[in-house]
Amino acid sequence: VYAKHLQHADYGYPLRMPEPMSTLPQNYQDSGLQIGDVGIVDSKGQFDVLFNICKRSDNALHDPRGVPENFQPV
Repeated sequence: VYAKHLQHADYGYPLRMPEPMSTLPQNYQDSGLQIGDVGIVDSKGQFDVLFNICKRSDNALHDPRGVPENFQPV
């Protein structure tokens, strides 16, 4: 019910598991989600960070998957 109310009000989507995924670099797990994170909500309701639009392409966060072709941080 809570998620439905937030979505219709355009206030975002509440995460069932807001903790950073254990597959992220340790320093990223320690600091948590950040402005610029781009990702998907997985089947467990956890946000899976794909990359961050504010960080350079050689940032350790991007190591597992890389960044889109011709990526430029903002």
